[in-house]
Parts: sequence; C-alpha cells; structure tokens
Amino acid sequence: MKILEIYGLPFISIKLEFRGELLQLEKVLLDTGSASTLLNADAVREVGMVPEEDDIVDIIRGVGGIEYVYTKSLDSITVDGTTINNFQVEIGNMDYGLEIDGILGFNFMKQTGVVINTNLMELSIDKP
Repeated sequence: MKILEIYGLPFISIKLEFRGELLQLEKVLLDTGSASTLLNADAVREVGMVPEEDDIVDIIRGVGGIEYVYTKSLDSITVDGTTINNFQVEIGNMDYGLEIDGILGFNFMKQTGVVINTNLMELSIDKP
C-alpha cells in the first residue's frame, strides 16, 4: 500500500465497519508513537459512531496535550487487505491544526506485523 506524505507526515487509507456500516477514511496518520488507534469524531459520525451512555470515556496524553476520548469496538478494520475483527478504537475531536481522519496506532501495527518502508513509501503487512 502506498504511503502519502502530507504535512511532512506519513498517511494511508483504511476501511472500517461499525454496526454493519462501511466507511473509508483517506487521511489516516501512521504513528508508531501512538499506543492506540484514534479516529476523528467528525469523520466517523456518518456511520453512527457517536457517544453513547455506556461508552468508556478516558483522557489521552500526547505531545499536543490532553484530549478526552470515548472507546468503541469496530466490527472490523482493514488495512492493505488485512482485516481485524472486533478492533477497539478511541474517538476524539483531534483538533491538531491538520485535516486528519485518524491515527493508526501501534496497537494495530503490532497485532498485524506492519512493515513501513520509507525508501519506497510503502506499507505492507508481514503476515505469519
């Protein structure tokens, strides 16, 4: 899968399914320094991913400060043809001064064996 450089950062596209609704996100940052995968609340609202009473709310901390997020379990997430079912993500405002649909975090990369080749600007999944 090709990696696009936007704002000097690596971006890919992902597909997700939530309660039977499909969504493709085009501007997802690859971030090995992010422990979890975070999606932009505005980008996922169209598939009904909104805060609900029983959602877990948490505070995440990063270089940009703190942010309140809520947790959802996706039916599935697909990157480069590899799908994980029942994948947990965090949803937040992601007001970082960049137009961004989400962050693909280390939790996904570790689980799937993501290989990032910056020479070729490609992402692949090292399937066992």
